Amino acid sequence: MTAKGCFSYKNATVNGFNITNQLQVRVEAIDNNVVKIYTTDENGNPLPMPVNDSLRTGEDVNVPVYNNEFLIVWIESYVLAVGGVDILWLHNQKQQAFSASNGITAFSL
Repeated sequence: MTAKGCFSYKNATVNGFNITNQLQVRVEAIDNNVVKIYTTDENGNPLPMPVNDSLRTGEDVNVPVYNNEFLIVWIESYVLAVGGVDILWLHNQKQQAFSASNGITAFSL
């Protein structure tokens, strides 16, 4: 089964993916602009980032590991590979929410 969903840079929800029985990948916001991707065991204990895991941007630029984590920002899309196999795609939705003051009406064309 394919896992689908989304995450927000604005809340404390940690999203996780079971890669194997002993390996999880977690996605957690650091602040409103930066998210960290890291690995844990099945009990949530942090693990060193496996050397054969990689993260690249949508433009195929490798993201370096920093303190056993990948750091990402909201303006890019990313692909996570484990053991050389692409397993997780993070798509930037490039959306903005808007609000207007009283008396201003919105429309779409």
